[in-house]
Amino acid sequence: MINMKLFSKSDFAAILMILFLSIFALKSLAIPGFYTSHDGVTHTARIAQYYQALKDGQFPPRWAGTLNKDFGSPIFVYIYPLPYFFGSVIHSLGFSFTDSFEILMALTFIFSGIFSFMWFKEVWQNSKAAFVGAIFYTWVPYRFVLIYVRASISESFAYTFAPLVFWSMIRLSKNINPKWVATCALFIGFLLLSQNLVAGMVLPVVLAYSLILAIFQKSIKFIQFTFISYIWAFLISAITYTPALFERHFIRFDESFRSFYVGQFVTLKQLIHSPWGYGFSFGGTDQDGMSFQIGLAHILVVLTVILVLVMILFSKFKNVRLFKKLTPKNLSRIHFSVVIFFLSLYILSVFLMLDTDLTHLFWKIFKPIGMIDRPWRILGITAISTSFLASFVIWNFKSKILVIIMTVAVLIANRNHLRINLPDIYDDDFYTNYTRDSATQLNEFTPKWRPTAQFEYRPRIEVINGDPEILNVYQKSNLVSFNTESANDAQVRINVLYFPGWEVYIDGNELKKDMEYFVPTEISDLIQDPNTLGVFEINIPSGKHRILLKFRETPLRKSANMLSAGSITLALVIAINRFKFRYHDA
Repeated sequence: MINMKLFSKSDFAAILMILFLSIFALKSLAIPGFYTSHDGVTHTARIAQYYQALKDGQFPPRWAGTLNKDFGSPIFVYIYPLPYFFGSVIHSLGFSFTDSFEILMALTFIFSGIFSFMWFKEVWQNSKAAFVGAIFYTWVPYRFVLIYVRASISESFAYTFAPLVFWSMIRLSKNINPKWVATCALFIGFLLLSQNLVAGMVLPVVLAYSLILAIFQKSIKFIQFTFISYIWAFLISAITYTPALFERHFIRFDESFRSFYVGQFVTLKQLIHSPWGYGFSFGGTDQDGMSFQIGLAHILVVLTVILVLVMILFSKFKNVRLFKKLTPKNLSRIHFSVVIFFLSLYILSVFLMLDTDLTHLFWKIFKPIGMIDRPWRILGITAISTSFLASFVIWNFKSKILVIIMTVAVLIANRNHLRINLPDIYDDDFYTNYTRDSATQLNEFTPKWRPTAQFEYRPRIEVINGDPEILNVYQKSNLVSFNTESANDAQVRINVLYFPGWEVYIDGNELKKDMEYFVPTEISDLIQDPNTLGVFEINIPSGKHRILLKFRETPLRKSANMLSAGSITLALVIAINRFKFRYHDA
C-alpha cells in the first residue's frame, strides 16, 4: 500500500500520499451540483454577497445588499472575511458559487494535511510521524462533520491555518528575530480572520504551548516576541475586530447568544460512539441528529500514549524487555512536557463538552468560555490534541508496520463519513439575489433600531405622504438613488435598514442624521407596524430632486482598514524578505 522505503526518505512522498488519500475523502464533493447541509447554502450566499459587494466597489465589503428580504445587513462589518474573500476569488475565475464553495472546502482539507505535516515534522524531525499525525488531523469524524454535515467553511478554514500557527511558533523559538515574528503574526492573523470562535479556542492553546517552549529554552526574549506576534496579528485583523469590539452595540448580537450553550452538551457515550447522521443538534441524546464522535482510532491513540507515559514514569523497570522497547531513550524533557500538555488538553476538552453538573458549573462560573456557543465545537481541539499524540506514538515506536496499521485504522474508522446526504441544485442567480433571510442562525447582526428580526418583502421605495413621481431608480449593494417630481412636499420610505455608515443626500447636499430624515426607534407596535421601523423615511421638498443613499465607512472602520492594511503589508514584506534570505543562504 505504501512504499515505506521511499516514504522514509522523502517528505515529498509523504505529501503525495496525503494528497492521494484526500481523493477518497473528497470525492463526494465532485458530484455535480450541490448538497444538503446545515450551513452550506448560507455560507455560499455569503460568498455571493461578498463577491457582489466587491463588484460594487466595497473594499472591504461591509454591507450585504439583498439579505433580510432585500433590507440588507451589516454582516461583513463583524464577520470573519477570509473564507468569503477566497470564495469570491475562486468564483471570479469562472466557477459557479456552489463549485467555488466545494473547491474551497476541498482545499481546506488538503492544506490542513500539508500544514499539519509541516508542524509535526518540525517537532519530531521524522516524516513517518508527521505523516500519521497529518492523517489523524484530517481524517477525524469532526472534520467530516464540518464538510458533509454542517458544511462550515469558516471552521474548516480556521483549522487549516491552526497547524501553521503552531509550526511558525516552533520556528520562532529556534530563530528569535523579527522575520519570524512577522510570519507568526501573519498566520495568527489569518486564523483570526477565518473564524473567531475557533481562534478563541486555538490561540490560548498556542500561547500555552509557546510558554512551555520558552520555559525549557529559558528564553524571556521568545516570550516577548510571542506577545508581539499576537499584538501584531490583532492589528492585522483590526479590519474585523475593531468594529466588532467598538460597534457591537449597534446590533443584537449579545442578546442573541446569551447562554446559548445551555442544552448543547453531550454525553460520554456520544463522544465514544454516536450514529452518523445529517440532522441538527437539538440537545439531548434522543433528539440529536448528528454525530459527536471523537473517533475510535483517535481514542485508541490516547490510550496508547497513556500506556507509553506510564512506562516512562516507571522506567525503573527498564530491565524488563517489554518496558525497554516501549520507553524512548531520546525523549527530551521538552518533548515529554509537550506530550503531557496535549494529553491534558485532550482530557480538559472532553470534560468541557460533557453533560455533567460539574461541567455546567464550570461554564457558569468561567463566563468567557460562553463565547463558544456549542460546547461540542471543542471537538476541533480534541482533533489537534489526538493528531499530535498520534505523531508521538509513531516517533516513539519507530515502526513502519505501525505506520500502516494506524493509517489503515483511521481510514477504516472514517469510511462511512465520506459522503453527502442528498444532492441539491442551486444556480448562481439564487445566490446573487439571495434575499430569504439573514444568512445567520439567530439574526444576530440585525441593527438595534429594528425591533424585530422578521422581514416582509416590500418595494425599495414607498410613498408615505404626498404624491411624488419616482423616476430613474438605480441601486447596488451600497447605493440607492432615484429622482422625484412633486408639486407638494412629500415623504418617502427607503426600505434599507438604518446602520451607521449610510448617508443621505438630496441634490448633493448631505442630510444631518436624525434631523432631516426619520429613523424610527422605540415606537409602540400599536402605533406603527414594526415591519416599517428601523429604515429611512425622508422628507422631500416640492419640485425635482435627486435622492442618494450611499453606504460609506465610519471613521472607526476607516482607521481599522488602514491599520490592517499597514500591518499586513509590513508583515508580508518582512516575511518574504526572510524567505528570500534563507533561499540565498542555501
